[in-house]
Amino acid sequence: MSTLSIDHLYDLYFAIAESDHAFRIRSLYGETKPPTGHCEFRPLTRESFTQRVLHYDTLEEGAIGASLRQRLARQACAYGVSVSGAQSSSRRAA
Repeated sequence: MSTLSIDHLYDLYFAIAESDHAFRIRSLYGETKPPTGHCEFRPLTRESFTQRVLHYDTLEEGAIGASLRQRLARQACAYGVSVSGAQSSSRRAA
């Protein structure tokens, strides 16, 4: 995870966020479609994510940025999101 660029970290974050959002919607509504405008998917923009990661990397000699990367790795494992899969899906979307 420490070798991933910020763009690849964002792709991973976005894939995790999508999986998390889908899980929460299923948990709340089951197979029923949620009401319009309720529980909208609103991930961070790439620019906001980049600014945060760059800032975190400056705090406590990079410990906060390392913590973020470790958390993303744990969440990716929990949601079954592969690092390489997140990167390839973003390339197809571009």
